[in-house]
Amino acid sequence: MSTVIEAKQQHIDVITEQLKNSVSTVLVDYRGLTVAEMTELRKQLREANIEFKVYKNTMTRRAAEKAELTEINEFLNKEMYNVVLSLDGRKEIHARLRRTVNGKGSYDYILPKFQKFVEGRGDKEYYVRGTYTGNNVDFTNDIFHVANLGFDKLSMEPVICDPSEPYALTEKHLPALYRQYEILAEEMLKRGEEGNDFTFYHYMLDLSEGPCIQKRISGCGSGTEYMAVTPWGELFPCHQFVGDEEFSLGNIWDGVTKPELQSQFKEVNCYSKPECQDCWAKLYCSGGCPANSLHATGSLKGNYEFSCDLFRKRVECSMMVKVAESIREMEAEAMAAE
Repeated sequence: MSTVIEAKQQHIDVITEQLKNSVSTVLVDYRGLTVAEMTELRKQLREANIEFKVYKNTMTRRAAEKAELTEINEFLNKEMYNVVLSLDGRKEIHARLRRTVNGKGSYDYILPKFQKFVEGRGDKEYYVRGTYTGNNVDFTNDIFHVANLGFDKLSMEPVICDPSEPYALTEKHLPALYRQYEILAEEMLKRGEEGNDFTFYHYMLDLSEGPCIQKRISGCGSGTEYMAVTPWGELFPCHQFVGDEEFSLGNIWDGVTKPELQSQFKEVNCYSKPECQDCWAKLYCSGGCPANSLHATGSLKGNYEFSCDLFRKRVECSMMVKVAESIREMEAEAMAAE
């Protein structure tokens, strides 16, 4: 198990114990407070012998589940605009890398909680997000498994890791992965005709308008449009940089203390990367993921060709789905007009 996952589980355990041992717990949303206001609030609470903590919503939700505090989940469901639930698919696949602190697979533990959480969510946004690896190159079976469980907003990402890891994806997997994305597109169209469709994050494509100019320039937005906040209040460009102090942007009390680092992320887009200039899909990814580029090439502006190949295939398949859906709609309208 990776050190990042272990650290997250330890933090969840700490939050769980705090929730269990507290006389009372008050949840608040600190958005809108300035650094000065946060500092003053902490001072007043400390003088009143009240413990004040800043935790990520997802970690708080998981800790609340372990502590069996349903009221906290209700609050999070009400206040969180979007929720990401981590489920890698089939039980045996999920169990390989998603284990609890006692080393057991977490599938049976989290699945009923995820289903209950989504059921109470109504029409609010959520995604069940999985990661596929060299252990499950047939990842469409995991997507379909999750869809068959009743979840209809799905995402499945390729693992990014050290190539020496036994579960790493490499170029030898590309032909099989290409076919998997084709199978996914075909099955989505089939289920759409049957009225049992689901949304796949990477096949959400606007063929009529295309990506706006702002997104073409800003890329994924890590470090500029959003940041990852650790349980201890440290700021990183995104979750993939957490723990790498070289990419610590600051903290929630002092704000961004490395504006020069933030500027580096502002400059990462398809216009600043020479390898992107002749790519037909460049405006849909705007240069790709800076973290993937860094981990694969050693540079934020590097090109991780494996990831580029997969992205182009996803765009190709999503275009096929959108065109097929448009043809189906036009045929239906023509039949209705007869």
